[in-house]
Amino acid sequence: MSCSTSMRAWGVTLLTQTLALTLLGSITGCAYITRHYAEPCKSRAFIGANLADYISARFDRNAPVRLAIVPYSVPANLSFAGAERPGLGSEIAQRLQSELLPTGLVPIVEVFNRQDWPAKKDEFFRGNFNALQMARDAGYDLVMVGNIQPQRSMNSFTAQTKVIEVESGTTVFYGESTVTTNRPGWEEARTSVWLDQVTPNQLYIPDMLHELSRCIVRSIKSAND
Repeated sequence: MSCSTSMRAWGVTLLTQTLALTLLGSITGCAYITRHYAEPCKSRAFIGANLADYISARFDRNAPVRLAIVPYSVPANLSFAGAERPGLGSEIAQRLQSELLPTGLVPIVEVFNRQDWPAKKDEFFRGNFNALQMARDAGYDLVMVGNIQPQRSMNSFTAQTKVIEVESGTTVFYGESTVTTNRPGWEEARTSVWLDQVTPNQLYIPDMLHELSRCIVRSIKSAND
């Protein structure tokens, strides 16, 4: 093999390696961006008492304070659909439990086993009397109730959340959180450079619910900072 042929072969190999590294960097970069920035969320608190201080003031020291998370009220198309499809309301409650427990804000956090009852959604804005009564009967000290508003877009969820002391009916926290997803845009960009293939009807509800639950808990925690 001549020197010029060897140099050409070496050049092709170097170019191939460079392209491979560039492609890998693009894939990794897209994955990082998608993982960290795909679901921005914003919250605002209308009532934001320090939950840890409130518990310390209202309950005995080291008392096993119990919080019940009631499955959120949701639009009809996302509601309870049987044991195998508990619906979005229960799913967000379970995710909130997983996010709240590690914070240590409340010693005991459980998902309440009541899915729905007449006028449940309306009660969120009118006292939550049934939720409070059921939580009181079950021995809970605090209850979390929430409402997911009808979607204006398939790429967004808005949830309103309250944490209420059961005995007095005092609202300790009341806030609103909105999560959106940028994944369709990221995936379209990946598709345009042959890094991925995405069907147009792909939905991102699990990703949005994951970030929404984290966003709600962050909003509650911010009052304790």
